[in-house]
Amino acid sequence: MAEYPGGPVILPAVGAFVTSVRDGQTGTVTGHEGGRLSVTWPSGRVTRVARADVRCGLSAGQVVQDQPRSLRPSLGEGRVLDVRTLGGREQALVEFWTTGERQWLPWEQLVPVWSAQSLFEQGVTPLAGFAERFRLRHLALALQHWHRTTGALAQVDIDPLPHQLHLVQRILQSGNLNWLIADDVGLGKTIEVGLLLAALRARGLRRFLLVVPAGLTRQWQAELRTRFGMTQAVIYGQDFEISDPAQWPLFEVVIASMDRLKHERHLDLARQSGRWDVVVFDEAHRLSRSLYGLTYQTSERYALAATLRALTENVVLLSGTPHQGNIDRFEALLELLRPGPVWRERIARLRLEPQLLAGLVIRNRKADVTDAQGNFIFKGKVTRAVTAPQNEPEEVFDRALRRYLKQGYDASRENRKAIAIGFVMTIYRKLAASSVAAIQGALERRLLRLQRQEPAAVQPGPAQPDDPDDGSPFVEADEQVSGTRSEFFSGETEMLRGLIGLARELRTHDTKLQAFTQTLIGGILAGNPDERVLIFTEYRSTQDYLVQTLNGLAPGRVDVIHGGQTLEERAAAIAHFEESGQFLVSTEAGGEGFNLQRRCRVLVNYDLPWNPMRLVQRVGRLYRYGQEKPVVVFNLSVSGSLDDEILRQMYTRLDAVAADLASVADEYREGLQEDIVGEVASFLDVSTILAEAATHTPSRTQARIEEALERARQAARQQDDLLRHSSGFDPDALRGELPVGEAHLTAFVDGMFGQLGVTVTHRLHAGQVWEIKLPEDLQRQLNLNQNQRVAFNRHAASKHRATLLDSRSALLGFLFETAGTYAFSGHVAQTPLGEGGTAGAVLRWQDDRGRPLSERFVVLRRQQDGVTVNPPAFSRDLLQPAVDTPGIPSLTVQAWPAFETALHDLLAAGASDDLHPDGYLVTGVAWNAD
Repeated sequence: MAEYPGGPVILPAVGAFVTSVRDGQTGTVTGHEGGRLSVTWPSGRVTRVARADVRCGLSAGQVVQDQPRSLRPSLGEGRVLDVRTLGGREQALVEFWTTGERQWLPWEQLVPVWSAQSLFEQGVTPLAGFAERFRLRHLALALQHWHRTTGALAQVDIDPLPHQLHLVQRILQSGNLNWLIADDVGLGKTIEVGLLLAALRARGLRRFLLVVPAGLTRQWQAELRTRFGMTQAVIYGQDFEISDPAQWPLFEVVIASMDRLKHERHLDLARQSGRWDVVVFDEAHRLSRSLYGLTYQTSERYALAATLRALTENVVLLSGTPHQGNIDRFEALLELLRPGPVWRERIARLRLEPQLLAGLVIRNRKADVTDAQGNFIFKGKVTRAVTAPQNEPEEVFDRALRRYLKQGYDASRENRKAIAIGFVMTIYRKLAASSVAAIQGALERRLLRLQRQEPAAVQPGPAQPDDPDDGSPFVEADEQVSGTRSEFFSGETEMLRGLIGLARELRTHDTKLQAFTQTLIGGILAGNPDERVLIFTEYRSTQDYLVQTLNGLAPGRVDVIHGGQTLEERAAAIAHFEESGQFLVSTEAGGEGFNLQRRCRVLVNYDLPWNPMRLVQRVGRLYRYGQEKPVVVFNLSVSGSLDDEILRQMYTRLDAVAADLASVADEYREGLQEDIVGEVASFLDVSTILAEAATHTPSRTQARIEEALERARQAARQQDDLLRHSSGFDPDALRGELPVGEAHLTAFVDGMFGQLGVTVTHRLHAGQVWEIKLPEDLQRQLNLNQNQRVAFNRHAASKHRATLLDSRSALLGFLFETAGTYAFSGHVAQTPLGEGGTAGAVLRWQDDRGRPLSERFVVLRRQQDGVTVNPPAFSRDLLQPAVDTPGIPSLTVQAWPAFETALHDLLAAGASDDLHPDGYLVTGVAWNAD
């Protein structure tokens, strides 16, 4: 600091541009001495001048480097946008490309540097070694852009699929973070959200709230922690409680059950949680709001969503079935994405302007998605029906049970106050269709209830507005239904005794169990004795019945999962099944949220659920990404049983309807039928038909099924016609991007180690783990020991106790930072990488408030027929060290306008209603020698 009349003043940094206040010449500061400046002028003359004799020499358009006098990190390179004087001080407005921020700074700390474009235009001859530094500089840029637009470096062993990368890029490059993701079951929605959140964290966003079904909170936490390293992800109400709203800022990534959060006490706390960067709703179709006449009926869940919407600018909704045959509900979801009267009017015109959905909804279908090589990733599904014929004792029991159920239903209709009797009768029908063990246990509990007058285990009641369409997710509780203390009808006790006696006799000759063990399991294992089999049932009693039988066939190789287990117990059972088990028997409640596609392809439905979407969800445990074989599904039923016959007919017709819809699609694709099965099933209300079947003739019941299927078909058509206007996976969409992957990360690290003197002493485990030695200066800078073991994917890092080189790695962050500094150079190079002339650039778009929202890293290669964007050959060249090629440059300054035109065309192509061109920065120019 030096004193002059008017107050203290900062001396300009060495290298700063100054302008003489006497003659207006601009020179460069080359030194300080005694409060005076040494300045070199354009003529080459060097003079010593007082600080008061010079002022800011910067002008708009110049590229500068921030050189802070404090210990804060440098803001890097930026471009001067304007210069002003305030309070006698001159300042420059600089836009920094690493952050996208624009800041007014003291001009004295800004040193002009040569941009890549100016170096090229001035004909600067690249020095030896610049080719390799050019390669490493652009590898760093490509890898960081890859992470910022996909989140891929948050977990380099995820191996994201093209549709997942495309989805994240579509959202991030749209300029708007409010989207409905309507992917089919099994396409990796947790990976998509994890990638999106990781990319947003790289952009500086921190507070994320995920509102999910209660049964999925632990699964979401495990995915975010293990796959994306978000160890701070905590579950509200389980991992932490809030006693004072001031505690909310302590938690950055929060997972909450939507049914916990909707209650007033928790909702009041949520209102005081502060601003969230992004709020994610899983199973968003549960956020229901329906229009009745001119009045909206809003569920508690939707009210919760509206409350949280006011706390964030960005909402992401997840639902495989967002429409559900109800346009009002669908529009209500869209209004959560785009609130306000203007958008309400636009959404109301959705039927007339369905193209609106392209900027609101992303929908990927199993039939469309491919791997990186363009191969379809789903290998198909085969469904086979296995029918067990009733024997005489089973027919006798079935007739007796029907008489009992009929009297129960009659009693329910005769006495309106006894409506719960009908509920119990329906539960008994489901249990009977499951297994003789399930219905026997229920009847015995009912009889015990009447004899001992014990409190009812479950008191059935009307469904609440927010209950799932298929009832409670923990349907195992149905088994505990025992009804009131008094008889449902006169003589019930005697009927129960007779039924229980018949049921006990059936245990010794259960044809359904025999078909399961001998025909089904025997046939499966005959083809492959080591085949793993997943078996689904709705009820614990049936599960116990099957486990007892299977343990006799394969001792020690039978595992179970059910709703009464902890997440850890379920995970242990799955791990044992995949490692050394053979049979995994799961109840509906236990099976929610787990995936087994890696080691299992055979599914047996011991009982068929009344809600067809449950069957689709069961199949989704195996028929999802990562399944390398066709999935085989066996549906077991009993001929002669009324409910089994209805369900079997219904599922057969459902497959037929889906096949018909698939065959008339605009472009038939293998696997489309499976997509449509789930789509139609989501609209199919079978419970009502089955509930009425006890009093209807078989022909009337069949007619009702056909009517329901026709309504479901029409609803599916309506949804498909509407959602076909959504954004979806386009195999060609990513072909315009520069291909980048884990191999580029390895090549970058290897090259930077060579530049910085890091020694790789051993490359272990097929090159996945490196043992390295750091030079002393890096040890001090990074505060690390000399010897390090690093890995390039999380599995190898965990298995071999190595440090993962991901987005949180201090070492990788230092390598990126070093490669991007001005001192590292590499802005220009003469190398075969350049061929006919190559330029790298970062393009950026902003919102209507001037905030940077979207960016793209591109490589432009000039050829005889024009400029090519992101040539794949350049991506391959980046994997090998680059060499200098001295000689006469093949590229002249006259070639530059072609690059500039291409950059402006790209900015125009990326603009939209939400995105406006923000500019570009040329990161490097390379050319070859003639």
